[in-house]
Amino acid sequence: MKTIYIILASLLLISCASENEKKGLDEVAELYNATASYSKGISSTVGKKTIKRFNIKLSDSKLLDSLPITESAANIALTVFKNFDKKEKNNYTELHVEFINSKNDTLAYSFPVRLLQRLLPKIKAYTIFSESIMSGDFERIDNYKNSDYIGVSVVESLKKYTTELTERYGDIVDYQPYGLVEVKDGKKSLARFLGFFNFSNGKQVAYSVTVDMPKGKEKIAGYRIF
Repeated sequence: MKTIYIILASLLLISCASENEKKGLDEVAELYNATASYSKGISSTVGKKTIKRFNIKLSDSKLLDSLPITESAANIALTVFKNFDKKEKNNYTELHVEFINSKNDTLAYSFPVRLLQRLLPKIKAYTIFSESIMSGDFERIDNYKNSDYIGVSVVESLKKYTTELTERYGDIVDYQPYGLVEVKDGKKSLARFLGFFNFSNGKQVAYSVTVDMPKGKEKIAGYRIF
C-alpha cells in the first residue's frame, strides 16, 4: 500500500521524516498492506518529564482489521523503530501507534523507547527460527534454544511437523511477522513474537516464538506452530 508523509507540529517540534523513518513507515505499510502516515510532537507539562513522540497512523488494512490491535501495535512500533539510527532512537521518548479500522474507530497504544530498546535484540531469535524453518536447518534452532525452557532436541519433531505441512500445503514461500505480546512465566516477562508462514498454495499457518526478556538472553524459550 501507499505511505503518506504528513508533517504535523505540536508546540515547537517541526520536522520532516528522515530516510530511516520513512523506511520504517514503508515497511509497516507493506507488511500490513496499509496506508501509513506520521506526525511528531512534544508534550510538556510543568513539573513533569517532556514527552517527545513519533506518531504512526495506519488505516485501510484488512489484515489489521482481522487482528487484535493489542497484538499488532507493539510489532508496528518495533518495526518502525528498528530502522532508526542511534541518534534517531534517542530523539524520542515514545512511539505512538494509531489504527483506524473499517468502522472508522481509532485504536491507539504508546510504547516507551526504553522498552523498544530492550526488545530490539530479541528480534534475532524470531528471525533465526523463521528462516531455519523455511530452510530446513533445524539444527540451527536447536543450537539457539534456551535449555532452561527447552531441555530436549527439537530437530526431529520440527522436521516431522514441517514435512507434514509442506506435503499438505506446498513449499513455505515466506514468513510474515504480525504481532508481539508480553507473556508471564511466574514473575518473569517474556516477549512472544507472532507471525504467519505463507505456503505456495495460499495457505497461512500462524506461529509464535517466545524469547526471554533479560538483557543478553536472546535465545528461543518456546515456540508453537498452529
